[in-house]
Amino acid sequence: MDQDKQTLEFLKLFVRHEQEIYAYILTLVPHVHDADDLFQDGMRVMWQKFDLFQPGTNFAAWGVQIMRYQILDYRRHQARSKRVLMEDSLFEALMDYMPTIQDDVAVRIEALRKCQTLLDNRAKRILKMRYEHNASVLEIASYLKVSRRHLYHILGQINSALLRCMRRTLAERSLPI
Repeated sequence: MDQDKQTLEFLKLFVRHEQEIYAYILTLVPHVHDADDLFQDGMRVMWQKFDLFQPGTNFAAWGVQIMRYQILDYRRHQARSKRVLMEDSLFEALMDYMPTIQDDVAVRIEALRKCQTLLDNRAKRILKMRYEHNASVLEIASYLKVSRRHLYHILGQINSALLRCMRRTLAERSLPI
């Protein structure tokens, strides 16, 4: 595979799975800034080792495995400064259990994304303002020229629609919400 194709393939897979990989780190690292550093370092390692990735296999699982080693190294450094919160054996058991939880979360994220595509444009715009741009309820209400109370009502309707859709979608896969 030539360098440009390899770069594009890596970026495509990485962007598709970065939230799952970052979520894995966040569940195991107590400080967000440390998680951010680990994510950046791990991403660099993933790129360096991308030629070892087997196309067609689970990229997220491969990335999580790399992050696992990054986290273990982080914990070794933390142990030297006496900042480790749990025993290594308990932490490793938690690390072993995390991929199971992540598989479930990945299915739920996929279902949520599918359900979001079914929303009307106004609902999508409101969700984008609220959750992607972190706009406050007051800012969104002002932009839409509605009261805060009415916006909370609209958000409740959107959330209810998403919840109903998620329940249907997950029920098709025999998963509880």
